Amino acid sequence: MKTRHIGNNWVPLLGLSFLFLVSGAISMVAERGNGADARFLVLGSLVVGAVSAAWLWRNPSWWLAPRNHYLYLAGGTALGIILTALMPFLHGAGPWLVIGAAIIVYGRFEQLRLLMTVGGAVAFAGFLAILIHADVWGGALHLLTTGVLAFGANRLYVLRHGRRRESQDSDPGFIGSFEEFDPEEALRP
Repeated sequence: MKTRHIGNNWVPLLGLSFLFLVSGAISMVAERGNGADARFLVLGSLVVGAVSAAWLWRNPSWWLAPRNHYLYLAGGTALGIILTALMPFLHGAGPWLVIGAAIIVYGRFEQLRLLMTVGGAVAFAGFLAILIHADVWGGALHLLTTGVLAFGANRLYVLRHGRRRESQDSDPGFIGSFEEFDPEEALRP
């Protein structure tokens, strides 16, 4: 059986999940409430990108594509996030759409369908945030994006490290030595 290496991509997804959670909270409390705060998404994505780059540098991922492709993706994502934040007709959700597209491309480079699916869901939620301007729906889209990213991070973590197992408090020699059950003894007072 051939085992497939799963990279350390769960930390960047977890960082993006936290970014969307805080961005949604800021947008719902301080902004007009449509769920898109372009300034915070730009600054937060640059911080999450720097932390993710440091994490992936110390804990490398699979790196299936040529390394220049990853550098082009990082530069194109940063440029796309900044440029779409300046476009007023995107209503502040342009960086959201770019982050989703970048996750799709990164998933393609890493050949992980889970990353491509998560990126597609993030991009679709960003597209809906561009179209929908209601207060409640913007916050709901932020929560949906946060949940999708957190689920993807959890799934990648489980694929990488496995599930936690319960520790046994009993003696290992006890396993397999069970007493017989007497139905008459259970009926006695």
